[in-house]
Amino acid sequence: MPAATLRVPATRLPDWQPRLAALVSQRMRMPVVWGVHDCCLFAADALQAVTGVDVAADLRGTYSTQAEADAVLLAHGGLVELCIARAGPVVPTALAQPGDVGLALLGKVRALAVCGGAHFLAPGPLGLVPLPRAQVLRAWRCTVEAPAHG
Repeated sequence: MPAATLRVPATRLPDWQPRLAALVSQRMRMPVVWGVHDCCLFAADALQAVTGVDVAADLRGTYSTQAEADAVLLAHGGLVELCIARAGPVVPTALAQPGDVGLALLGKVRALAVCGGAHFLAPGPLGLVPLPRAQVLRAWRCTVEAPAHG
């Protein structure tokens, strides 16, 4: 499936907030499992919870180790290129909204994280790790348009 057909839609689902909250609750204590719950698939799962679109449908089931994940990323141009191709527009990290995706530094490793409001969340060895916005280098909107405030 071409990446263009996997791009997120213009708007969020009406029930995106409880869907995103349920995903975070389910994954809160889940450790990283390559090909099931890693930074890329957690970000894709969050995008799916918010928009209903699975931007990683073509990647699921294609890897089960870190080496295989690295090969998949390399085939798609890397972590940043994958986000550029499949997420919404780049937004300033300070303006990221819940459900948006960020590129964070976890030690010396770059990883995707999901905005949870005041902080971002990324999969870690014992479950989701909260990250301050200062650790997020770049962010992408989870939809083409900004969320409505109200």
